[in-house]
Amino acid sequence: MNSIYLGTWNALTLSKSRKLQELAEQIVDTQLEIAAIRETRWSGNGLIKRNNYSLHYRGSNKTGQAGTGFIYRQDEWNYILGFEPHSE
Repeated sequence: MNSIYLGTWNALTLSKSRKLQELAEQIVDTQLEIAAIRETRWSGNGLIKRNNYSLHYRGSNKTGQAGTGFIYRQDEWNYILGFEPHSE
């Protein structure tokens, strides 16, 4: 049986410069393949794709409050069937 490593991460904020890159480096450097992220503090929703990871997110209507998402290694992309945000 194959294993998948899931985790959670309280980011506190990703609104500061380089915070997303730092988070991605920490996730990629661990055995985590997918991590749920809390407190992104971004507004709106979307997908950010980079060379070695992707991040789906949903935020509050107000920048600087709440926000959730999940980040995963790029090699997990084929296992993600979809993303439908309902609230932050």
